[in-house]
Amino acid sequence: MKEGIIKMKLNNMSHNDRVNYLLKPILRALQEAGGQLSRSEIKNRIISYDDDIDEYASQKKQSKKSGNEYREFDFKFNFAIKDFLLLIC
Repeated sequence: MKEGIIKMKLNNMSHNDRVNYLLKPILRALQEAGGQLSRSEIKNRIISYDDDIDEYASQKKQSKKSGNEYREFDFKFNFAIKDFLLLIC
């Protein structure tokens, strides 16, 4: 894939849609593991389930303010975990 050209469906989604898209694979990972995994274990499993998630997780962005690189996926993943915890409580 060429630098700067992103063809995956996650990039065309809103923030809420991206977070919601991650909820089902998170649930699947927890069910397959019997209900208990670390965040990094969940992240590794959901990346292996879906090529779009894998591509999104590997994509780096650069902060306009600080110039630091970050992965937007990490923020969306953490929002999805938080939302998941709110759903089950």
